[in-house]
Amino acid sequence: MREKTLRKQAEQALLENEEKWRFVFESNHEEVWDWDIQKSNETHQSVENILVHIIDRELVQDFSSSRIHPDDIAQVKHHLQLHLDDKTPFFTSKHRLLHTDGSWTWVLSRGKVVSRNEQGLALRMVGTHSDITERELASIIFRASSQGMMISDKDNRIISVNPAFTEITGYPPAEVIGKDPKFLASERNSKELYRKMWEEIHESGHWQAELWNRNREGSEFFSYLSINTVLDDQNQIDHYIGLLSDITEKKISEDLVLRHANYDVLTNLPNRRMFFTLLDNEIKRTKRRQAQFGLFFIDLDHFKEVNDTLSHEIGDRLLIDATRRMQNCIRESDAIARIGGDEFAMIISELGYTSRLDGIAQEIIDELSKPFKVDVNQIYISASIGITIYPDDGEDASSLLKNADQAMYRAKRSGRSRFSYFTTEMQAASVKRQLLLGDLRNALSRNQFELVYQPIIDLSNGSVCKAEALLRWKHPERGTVFPAEFISLAEESGLIIDIGNWVFDEAIRQLVEWSDRTSEGFQISINKSPLQFRNRNAHQQWLQQLKKLQLHGSSVVVEITENLLMENESSVHEQLLVFRDHSIEVALDDFGTGYSSLSYLKDFHIDFIKIDQSFVRNLEEDSQEMILCEAMIAMAHKLGIKVIAEGVETESQMRLLKHSGCDYAQGYFYSKPVSAGEFEHYLPDAED
Repeated sequence: MREKTLRKQAEQALLENEEKWRFVFESNHEEVWDWDIQKSNETHQSVENILVHIIDRELVQDFSSSRIHPDDIAQVKHHLQLHLDDKTPFFTSKHRLLHTDGSWTWVLSRGKVVSRNEQGLALRMVGTHSDITERELASIIFRASSQGMMISDKDNRIISVNPAFTEITGYPPAEVIGKDPKFLASERNSKELYRKMWEEIHESGHWQAELWNRNREGSEFFSYLSINTVLDDQNQIDHYIGLLSDITEKKISEDLVLRHANYDVLTNLPNRRMFFTLLDNEIKRTKRRQAQFGLFFIDLDHFKEVNDTLSHEIGDRLLIDATRRMQNCIRESDAIARIGGDEFAMIISELGYTSRLDGIAQEIIDELSKPFKVDVNQIYISASIGITIYPDDGEDASSLLKNADQAMYRAKRSGRSRFSYFTTEMQAASVKRQLLLGDLRNALSRNQFELVYQPIIDLSNGSVCKAEALLRWKHPERGTVFPAEFISLAEESGLIIDIGNWVFDEAIRQLVEWSDRTSEGFQISINKSPLQFRNRNAHQQWLQQLKKLQLHGSSVVVEITENLLMENESSVHEQLLVFRDHSIEVALDDFGTGYSSLSYLKDFHIDFIKIDQSFVRNLEEDSQEMILCEAMIAMAHKLGIKVIAEGVETESQMRLLKHSGCDYAQGYFYSKPVSAGEFEHYLPDAED
């Protein structure tokens, strides 16, 4: 009986050990504990102390200072008691423990009672516990991340997705598990993108890019996708991890910033900055092909007058319509950009033969010459086009555009509404122009300017009643340089202000010198550039100079062009009123050649109009020129404005003008512009 009892005890002990170590080895965990429950009860240890002892003694050096997180201890006790009461097959608890360094560690504890007495009370319990902090943090990140995550197996079948993935795509886990992620793909992405994606994943194990995807509702969103490969112990692909972010709003914001930086807001065309990029790319592409392309520089004629007379809103709508017309004249492979207010540039690519440019340019001119209907307004404009060809006229973007600009100005000077090709002669003229500008900067300080005077005749009695002061530049090498060659340079460089002031001072000085020889009411006409009116106080110096020399304002006539009036600026109107208040009279030069001359006569204080010589040159009885001259004279007189005819060269012209009631005349029939000394022969009391 004793042997039988001993054998049963041995078998029971062996069974207990098998239960104990089977659980331990099956758990495959790091830390193992063995709890003699009966012994603990005998020492009256509390459940909490037992927990601290058996659960975290191996994790910390000083177990007495260790603490289970207050939020977790109740559930740990509960799960332990359930198992001790044989209500669960295993004890399992995931909770947090406080490290001695003050940080919280996640722990997974598992245990099993391996021995009970005849009443079923637990006698012995074995178990394990593991530090699962990294795994738990990864789980938290997976669940709480705002970045969509999907894990797929080696065959790229989804095995798990996080809540953010569902929020971004709209797909719940049940609808995507087991599927290939390609159901998210958008048709916007090319097959080449996906081919390169897998090629890079297989080569480096990683890939990332921005691309379009499609959500559960079928809507496309722009996303950032990163894919990483995870390998197993045999260095074979185990699974893939994909990180997905919806960056649609960011993309829209970036595109908006990029569009504002590179595109014209009004016309949606590339702006000047973007155009240079397009032009550089076209040069590189065409150079590789050893081919040619054409470059147009397009300026809208009379567009400024539309803005000034109708409104900028009307002008903007006209620009939009003009853009549409120009786009209809070119192919999709060509490019057009707005590089200034009313300036456009156009690349005509893949140029097979240069004569094709003629047809495109003429089509653009014809289209823009057709009337524009904006609200109730029917508006007419035209276009001047300069053309350059790569590589004949330049091999870089800056040179090509500069040369096209020069060709455009040639077209504009030739009468507008036409096109002109760049030539080497233009390049030479440009170089000459730059050299001339350099000399012009020193001309005033070196006393190279002089005034000549052309008599203006009173047609009622044939007397010399006025003189127009005309500027000449006595260049030391070029000889006499006329204003047509250098005034535009002076305006562009800002030198016109100082030059204009010198002209005024010199003219009234000469007037004082002639005061004893001129009849009462003699006037001197002085031409003024529009740029001299930009400053509201620009003419105070002139008024002070008149006062200093004791000259009455009526002795001066300021000649302006209607371009000045077209600017429609309040400062211009104010300065013209200042002239009127000081008895300075105003003459409108080159009358009849502008855009809408008649409309300005009722808005501005004008004393004289000067009929342009283009109307006088072919003046004959019953001719169209005669009819126009008579109409202008009659209209001016009705408005209380006197008329001066320019360019009178024959007695017949003089008689016809006099018969039409013209007040004054000037021209070679009477005298060419002469020096001050020669002009004195036209003054009273001059020696014969």
